[in-house]
Amino acid sequence: MRDVEPQPILPFRVHFEDETITPVDIAACDPDEARKRASIRHPGKPINKVKIVREKI
Repeated sequence: MRDVEPQPILPFRVHFEDETITPVDIAACDPDEARKRASIRHPGKPINKVKIVREKI
């Protein structure tokens, strides 16, 4: 049986279609997880894009 390595947690920035909503920074293991977490924080707000934050935090 193979051991599954945990995925690293990465910083993502989630942008919304409504430009009046400030993008949210979320730590997640992949973009889908970041979308899920953003939809919990901002229910009903359409997400435009999810990007990895490459700048130093």
